[in-house]
Amino acid sequence: MNRIGTKTIETKRCILRRIFPEDYEVMYHNWAKYESVCRYFPFNPIEDIAIYKEKVQKWSNNYESNAYFHWVIEWKENKELIGTINLGNVEESYFMSDTCYMLSPAYWGMGIMTEVLHAVLDYAFNKIELNRVQAEVFAGNVASEHVLVKCGMQYEGTARQKYYKNETFIDAAQYAILKQDCKR
Repeated sequence: MNRIGTKTIETKRCILRRIFPEDYEVMYHNWAKYESVCRYFPFNPIEDIAIYKEKVQKWSNNYESNAYFHWVIEWKENKELIGTINLGNVEESYFMSDTCYMLSPAYWGMGIMTEVLHAVLDYAFNKIELNRVQAEVFAGNVASEHVLVKCGMQYEGTARQKYYKNETFIDAAQYAILKQDCKR
């Protein structure tokens, strides 16, 4: 595995770059505070912007590690920050990571996350030289399942009642892609 850290990635419509501490306010207002964005995650929307400021500062500090991969998504057309994507829970000895992403509701349904995830998977396999990237999807998150499948990920099974949120047990589907799948 190449410990190259988070480098800037450019797609047709987006720039993926490191998160800066001063990004917290835009990130909070564009997606972190919305129930519609957080409903398919094991956490609830952030209600206090000061808490989110601390979280963004922590993410920014994590760039000191060459094995930390987390991007904010910037829309080229207007330089607006519209989401985040990462390669998290990196297991160096297994050449594997998870991926997770969030997008501002104003940009849903435009194919942005498929475009961005394709670029991040390319970075994962061809720059970092990971062998496997996996993602979990809460039951009911059909849009995210479509993104993963469009990017070549395969359904591997469902962890029944893996999460507990808002007094409900939630199933989580597992998707993954291997480096060899991208060479087909």
